[in-house]
Amino acid sequence: MRKWLSTVAGISLVATAVCPSPAPAAEYLLGPQDKIRLKVYEWRASRDVIFEWTALNDSFVVGADGTLFLPFVGQIRAEGTAPGDLARSIGDRLMQHMGLGRQPDVAVEIAQYRPFYIVGNVKQPGEFPYRPGLTVLQALGIAGGLPIREDDVSRLQREVISSQGEVGLLALSNVSLLARKARLQAELAGSEDITFPSELRDRASNETVALAMDQERKIFAIRKDSLATQLRSLRELKDFLQKELASLEQQLTFHDKQIQLIQKELAGVSNLVQKGLAVAPRELSLEGTVAQMQSDRLAAETSMLRVRQDMSKTDIEILNLGNQRSSEIAESLRETQQQLNEVTSKSDTAVQLLHETQVTAPALLALRQNAAKAKPIFTIVRPKDGGTEELAAQETTFVEPGDTVKVEIPLPKSGLDSLPAADASVQAETNAVGSTN
Repeated sequence: MRKWLSTVAGISLVATAVCPSPAPAAEYLLGPQDKIRLKVYEWRASRDVIFEWTALNDSFVVGADGTLFLPFVGQIRAEGTAPGDLARSIGDRLMQHMGLGRQPDVAVEIAQYRPFYIVGNVKQPGEFPYRPGLTVLQALGIAGGLPIREDDVSRLQREVISSQGEVGLLALSNVSLLARKARLQAELAGSEDITFPSELRDRASNETVALAMDQERKIFAIRKDSLATQLRSLRELKDFLQKELASLEQQLTFHDKQIQLIQKELAGVSNLVQKGLAVAPRELSLEGTVAQMQSDRLAAETSMLRVRQDMSKTDIEILNLGNQRSSEIAESLRETQQQLNEVTSKSDTAVQLLHETQVTAPALLALRQNAAKAKPIFTIVRPKDGGTEELAAQETTFVEPGDTVKVEIPLPKSGLDSLPAADASVQAETNAVGSTN
């Protein structure tokens, strides 16, 4: 009997100790997402033992509808119920459903409270685990506290440096593309030199601009010499073919004269052979010589046709070289203009962002710094009767599970219209990039 009394007393102490309350004046009531742990024991006098209900000694989560589903108990309402009241309700259900002579000893402890939420002007808004006795100030600390002005200053400084670097790179790209465009236009027109736009000539004292113009002049000279070399080679080949054609024409004239002389001699020999004054083999020899000379003449005519064909091919190659070069230059010019348009668009955006970061954002930050002295406004949005209610709160106000804490830092209502205009440095960047487009 003493053993039984000792055990029951221990269970009672557990049931009392495991039901903490977050607020000194209110008992904690269960709700959806609360995770509870059950401990159910029964004294069986016939055996003088304490029986453990292992099927129920487990953790359970309150459903979204505020109920629990338990073995041997079924569905039971938990939302809005204190842990002690829930323990008694479970004991009654077990006694009724299982036909017990008395209620088993049931202890309900909260294994994990449902979360609370914090939003607004905090470093890390979101969902966080609840803890008993949580106040608004403690919740603010869990969310990282209020934003620190120094973080904003460092971020703005990084953004300014990054924006300045991007604007500078776009300015360099713009200069390079303008110089390339001028060189391509000169090549397409067949000019002897490049005529750079006034945007570059007026800034020729700038080292970057001067370097870009000098590089394009060197490229222009190299490409011009290359084209001249190719054309010179084709023209020299054509001259050689013309000389070869003239030589073949002379050979053809010489063959014609030889054929005429041999045919004349053959006619005389043939007359003598008919009269019996010359032998026939002499006539046959002359006829063979005539045939050979005619064959050589035909070979010379074939060579002349080949040379004329090669000359036509050379003319076509000269024409194609010019057309192909013009086509390549026109395509490069189109791509360069497209890149210039893209750089112009990116430059405009980058300059605007730099202006906002370097001027507008610091002005807004100054307003925030002026408002930093204002006391944060805390509001608790608490679920109630299927809806919500908003409660004004202080730093010492207790937070309940499921609450949403809103933190707001009021800003001055005036002063936004007095933001400064772009300063000289931003305007200089604008002129350096935008004016060259």
